[in-house]
Amino acid sequence: MKRPSGRKYLLVAGLVASPGCLFDADVCSGQQESVLQRGKWLADRGPADPRPFDNNLLGNGLLNAGYFDWKNRLWIEDGISFGGYVSANVQWGSDGGPSHGISETLLLFAWELVRGSNSAGRLVTGLAHDQTFGHPTTREFADNQRLVETPNDLDTDPELSFTTLGLFHWEHEWWTGPDRGWAVRLGQLYAPSYFGPARYLDDDRRFFMARPLAAAAGAQWVGYNDIGLGVNGIAWKAPIYVSVALVDGRANRQFLDFSSVFDGQLLYLGEIGFESDVDGPNEAAIRVTVSHLDVADGEEPELGPGQSLMISGDKRFDGKWALAGRWSRSYNRLSADYKELASLGLLWLGPLGRSTDLGGFGLFAGKPSDGTLGWESGFEIFYRLRLTNAVSVLPDLQYWRRDDPDGDGTRSWVWGIRSEFEF
Repeated sequence: MKRPSGRKYLLVAGLVASPGCLFDADVCSGQQESVLQRGKWLADRGPADPRPFDNNLLGNGLLNAGYFDWKNRLWIEDGISFGGYVSANVQWGSDGGPSHGISETLLLFAWELVRGSNSAGRLVTGLAHDQTFGHPTTREFADNQRLVETPNDLDTDPELSFTTLGLFHWEHEWWTGPDRGWAVRLGQLYAPSYFGPARYLDDDRRFFMARPLAAAAGAQWVGYNDIGLGVNGIAWKAPIYVSVALVDGRANRQFLDFSSVFDGQLLYLGEIGFESDVDGPNEAAIRVTVSHLDVADGEEPELGPGQSLMISGDKRFDGKWALAGRWSRSYNRLSADYKELASLGLLWLGPLGRSTDLGGFGLFAGKPSDGTLGWESGFEIFYRLRLTNAVSVLPDLQYWRRDDPDGDGTRSWVWGIRSEFEF
């Protein structure tokens, strides 16, 4: 089985939780009686779409104000929200070999059936499909550049396509609000959606180097074991929150797998976090995430039970700049590409007077799980240009280097472009 995109399921949190209120307080005006407010870590304020934007390069495009007004009314009046995107990515490397191309389609749906004076309950679903444009695969492209990690935020299935039911669960909150509350999620969970930084500067993580710069979540090093049936409990009293979860560690990642739950080999997750000025111009957050995976791998003990630790945080400055950083370490279990990883990113919000554009620069250094290899490090520069309400393009430049103990290492430039249609 393959790992799905570290980015795709993070959008579910944005959908089920209102990126509209996250980015533009005016979007939420008049909705307070219909939409319950909740902490960002618990689904980012429940779904309203901030579009249409007012300074797209090419205007509104196919999806105009009427479409987004209809979507927001559907959520406010009927508790139904949907969305997704179709993306296409192409990358080239300085060490030769063919280019790598891959697309991703994500469909998201939320239905809030319970709306009480101090509680809310909703069904959350997410379906994703990845399609590679022939060879090389993502891993083959990285091998051609002699890289430990893949320079794309998607992974390629050996069969060149992969479809998964990434989310299918019930989420219920009690005593809900920005100051205090508690909640439970039960069903098909994707741990990176709800643990760890859940973003690298840009909440939608529209960039390439997701693995080394942000990784999927606090449990990214557990390999293929971060999706499956499970339960997640959360409690918060501002500015502190606590979240714990149990997830099936041997689940089939493409559908609801009830049989493997009874194997009792589980992924245990825990996180405590501090958040201040939530959604404000000087928002700040710091999180500590731990995990334990209780999976037996027989003849490969390094892939068996193990633990992980991550510390992550982000800070905005007057709504114009942002910093994000993380450090992670895996213990005993070494199935991931890196044993230890550190990263730091700088984001330029609304560059060149364009409020919907985004610029970014990131640095990382990782210690490979393969002890024969030296530290791998690099940087990334990207710029997301918003063309219309639904279409954006993102050119990207990366540099990778590694010096191995035996004297053989790598130096590689990787450049690419990503296009996306959001609906």
